[in-house]
This record gives sequence, C-alpha cells and structure tokens, in this order.
Amino acid sequence: SEKTETPLNKRGCAVSAHSHSPAPHTTSRWQIQTPTSEPPYWLHTAAMTETGAFPTSSYEGIQNHNQTQRNPSPFSTFPGMQPQRMCVICGDEASGCHYGVLTCGSCKVFFKRAVEGHHSYLCAGRNDCIVDKIRRKNCPACRLRKCYQAGMMLGGRKLKRFGALKALGLAPSLMFQSHLAMSGDGQALTSMSCVPSIHELQLSQQIINILENIEPEIVYSGYDNLQPEVPHLLLNSLNRLCEKQLLWIVKWSKSLPGFRNLHINDQMTLIQYSWMNLMVFSLGWRSFQNVTSEYLYFAPDLILSQEQMRRSPIYDLCLAIQFIPQEFANLQVTREEFLCMKAIILLTTVPLEGLKSQAAFEEMRQNYIRELSRAIHMKEKGMVASSQRFYHLTKLMDAMHDIVKKVNLFCLSTFIQADGMKVEFPEMMSEVIASQLPKVLAGMVKPLLFHTKQ
Repeated sequence: SEKTETPLNKRGCAVSAHSHSPAPHTTSRWQIQTPTSEPPYWLHTAAMTETGAFPTSSYEGIQNHNQTQRNPSPFSTFPGMQPQRMCVICGDEASGCHYGVLTCGSCKVFFKRAVEGHHSYLCAGRNDCIVDKIRRKNCPACRLRKCYQAGMMLGGRKLKRFGALKALGLAPSLMFQSHLAMSGDGQALTSMSCVPSIHELQLSQQIINILENIEPEIVYSGYDNLQPEVPHLLLNSLNRLCEKQLLWIVKWSKSLPGFRNLHINDQMTLIQYSWMNLMVFSLGWRSFQNVTSEYLYFAPDLILSQEQMRRSPIYDLCLAIQFIPQEFANLQVTREEFLCMKAIILLTTVPLEGLKSQAAFEEMRQNYIRELSRAIHMKEKGMVASSQRFYHLTKLMDAMHDIVKKVNLFCLSTFIQADGMKVEFPEMMSEVIASQLPKVLAGMVKPLLFHTKQ
C-alpha cells in the first residue's frame, strides 16, 4: 500500500495530547437554578427559541434528507404494516409477541436460529430486499436486519466479560438494561466528589475548566499503516478504537456536572443513544485541530487522506463526516464552544416516552445551553453577532443527527454481516449496537432539534 505523508498541523507544529485529572474539590451536586427574571441572552432577540423559531437564512448546514414524520408507534418505520395481529417483519398473521416484537412463528424461529447460530448472511442485492410473507425466505440478511430494526432481542444473552465495565464502577446490568435485569432502588447516584456545587461557581470559566479536565484521553487504534489496505482490517481497527472511546464516554459522562443527578436508567439510556454522536463529533474536532480538510483524524495512528478514504469501504461516511470539521473551520469554533456543544449532544436524543427524571434532564440541558451562550459571548460581544453565532452552532448540532444516522445504518449493516465480511466487533460495542441501535433507526427515539426542518 502507498504511504501518505503525515498531515501537518494547521499551526505548523506538533500537537501533543494531554489528559487532565479533575480538581479534587469535595462538594455537593451541581444544581443550577435558572433565574426566572432573566432568560438567556439570545432569547431576547425576537422569534428565536430553542425549539426552532429562528428566522430562515441561507445557511443550509448539511444536504437535506427527506424525513418522514415520526409516529409514536415503533412500527411506523415499516410503511403498510399493521401493528395489530400482523407480523411486523413479513406481514403474516402474528402468533404473539416474540423477543419483544409482534411476529409470526416463522420469523420467531428464524430470528432465534440466526442469532444463536451466528450465521453469516450476505445480501446479494443492495441490502433493500422486500421481506413479506411470500419472499421472506429469499434474503435472510435483509430479513435479519428487519428483525433488528423492529427491536427483536434475545433477552437471555449474557456478557462473558465485564472487566471493562467493572473497572469504571459500572455494573453490566446498568449498561445493558435491555438485556439484563435492572438492579438498584431507582434513585440517582450521588455526585462525584470532584464536581462542585453551582453556588461555588462564581464564574462560567470554572465550569469550562471542569469540562476541560474531564475530557477523554487520546486513544490509539492499533492500525498498522504498512499492512495491505484490506477493508476488514480497517474496519476492525475502527471497531477497536470505538470500543476504547465508548469506555471513555461512559467515564466522561459520569464526571459531567449534573449527569449523576439523573435517574440511573436515564443515565444509561442517554449514553446508549448518543455514543455514536459523541464519537463522530469528537472525530470532527480532532480533525479540525490536527490536520487539514483533506484528512480525517480518527487517531494518531489512523489518519486517512482523501485518497485512502476513496479506497475504503467507508468513503460515503467520510464525505458526510467531513462536513463537521469544515464547519468548525468556517465558524472558527473555540475550544470552550466545543466543550459546551459536546455536553449538549449527550442530551439531544431521548426515548419517545420521555425519561424518568425528565425535569432534572431538561434543567441540565438548559444549563449547558446557557453555558454555550456564555462561551459564545466570550467570542462575540454584540447581541446580534452572538445571536447569529448561536444560530449557526445549533444548526451544526442539528445536522449531526443526519450524519450519524448514515453511520448507524452502516454500523448495523456491518454488524449483521460481520462474519461474512470478516469484521470483528468488541464485546461492549456489540451489546450496545444489538440492544439500542435498532431502536434508534426504527424511530423509537426522538432527536431534540433547535430548528424546525424545512
């Protein structure tokens, strides 16, 4: 394989990655009380609210995708299928609720055999075969994908290795609640000792310092740039990298001010629904900071050039992801803004039915939106300029949903066909993909958008 030159840092010097340890303060929970008499400064501008009443502008963000209106029914992703008495997978008469979904006996048996037998299914078409009563046996790969997207799950599966979760002080039952029984009394965990009370935070900079201190370390993928450019080798390295980053996301979330005030179920739900968003967003930031626009900086040992992307199985995904560092560059996003936006992204995808600690969640989300506005004000002093910048940064966060949807679709498709493609998925990543990703793709969650889609 051809070796590419190591891309230069935008500042023309080497960039070192340092990890920081949280300051050892011993205080109570981070609880911000919103003053009722003084709304966030950007809301003073007419017709600007978080839910999207911003004036239309020429800013297009990302290429628009047609999105059907969501229906509370988990079966709305499959047009023409009736949720009652009809198999959600093939449309045959349903015999009952099997593995969490209303299905016929045939699809029930197929799903059980496919999952337990670890069959290697590959679609001979374009992964969009019709699965109905007559043609359900034609393409097992598409049939299995439809089972996953409907939310079918073998509840008896257990993780073999819990070491990584235990190392973070997190029981497996808390991470994979859709598989294993939830334990505990349902109360929120106490705050970490390093998180100060809001009463001690006289300056917004102190919150920024905390966000900086809990930022995950830079991790390596283990990719050998001298090996042949074989698709499954690259995907295996990316999956190993994702596993390491997923562990850091759990640790980072637990250290995030306000997060441990949420119900433990809500904590796990938010991590499981947003982990891919956080990874892609951070990938965009690393690329913006370390390399020029022709590269993507997955890890210090895995930097893909435009030509390498073109030869890879993830070329289309790379093109979509490159939009993020391009917008960082266009807007000259500051470190403080990035840290606040990242916290908000953890809080932008929720279940359709809401969260157990909904009020605490909404307060936490508003607190970080307020912190973003203050970070913006550090860069833009004028009211109009600040409002415009808030508009563009929230547009970018909204655009993340469409970008990550593409990544999730590719991830689930590869996961289903992993054996045939010789792709390995680490244990923790596999559990999250199998238990939560189908729900995200099936429309059983809702994104919290700042702007109404045009």
